[in-house]
Amino acid sequence: MKHSRLNICGVITEYNPFHEGHAHHLRQARALTNCDCLVCIVSDYFSQRGLPSLMTWQDKTRLALDHGADLVIRLPAVYAAQSADHFARYAMESLSVLGVSTIVFGSECHDDRLLEKLADETGQIMPDPTTSQARNLPALQPNDILGIQYIRQCRRLGIGWKTIPRDPGFISATASRAFFDGQPVDQADCMLAQQRWESYYPFLRLSLLMTAPGRLKDFFLVTEGIEYRLAQSARPHRTWEEFLESAISRTYSRARIQRTCLMILLQVTWEQMREHDAFYHVIPAGFNQTGQALLASLSEEQKKLVCLKFAQLPLFLKEVENKTAQLYDSVLTSPCDKGLIIQKGRSHA
Repeated sequence: MKHSRLNICGVITEYNPFHEGHAHHLRQARALTNCDCLVCIVSDYFSQRGLPSLMTWQDKTRLALDHGADLVIRLPAVYAAQSADHFARYAMESLSVLGVSTIVFGSECHDDRLLEKLADETGQIMPDPTTSQARNLPALQPNDILGIQYIRQCRRLGIGWKTIPRDPGFISATASRAFFDGQPVDQADCMLAQQRWESYYPFLRLSLLMTAPGRLKDFFLVTEGIEYRLAQSARPHRTWEEFLESAISRTYSRARIQRTCLMILLQVTWEQMREHDAFYHVIPAGFNQTGQALLASLSEEQKKLVCLKFAQLPLFLKEVENKTAQLYDSVLTSPCDKGLIIQKGRSHA
């Protein structure tokens, strides 16, 4: 869906956690496209690799708005915790509802021709959707793996794309998480020390040990006998790292294990995901005056797909929101805010 008047730029993000490289991304996206409105879609409670978010989606939203975004929208965990091809598809479907004309993403190689060539080649194979894309494209770096999937979706949806080189001077999100792991909590504003798989593992281990393999197979991403491997790894191991080390194999990557375990805890089934295998919805998390004006200017058809209130969510997304929020909250000593839309008074010129 293209908007007839505005030049709208989209960025696809995780912010786990937000760092200076992300602020640079937002600045460059605006500079490259000279956009009227900069839209940021962000994974909310859990990341693409199936990791708990160290920051609440509300804090991610505030930071994105403070650093240049006009509108922040959410990518629910069941659509975020996916292999690169599915993650890209769901995020791009949501952005397309708003009429985004161009997306901007970071790239390690910053070679547009190479990325286009790889997007062509990737389009000719059928990678297993339950495996990590890093296993299908082992020579590429993470941003480039995502980038070729963004290009494929841009072609499908009629959206333009631009790349910015990844600056090695900025600490990565992975390095930020590793740094945070060794720091006192009071040195990391907005970060939640409890949000790591170690906190969830007691619940996960109990679920794996008490649920019959036949029942586990009903849950999304549980396939190829992974249910037996997870249960066998859980039985002798009482810590997350020991369990993970035991479960990882040539077939099952760390990310695949994490995503699968998340779907088990959320009790999301294959049947549900087959019925809801698209994300043409917009769930606003926050906006400034420019972002609010964009939402107000949408056609009636587009507005039907925008969910500003919980009551406006389709039944499946209501269930996902309730389950994910309760799971995320379960390891915290005090509950997070829920259902808030962050509003900023100023717009970005």
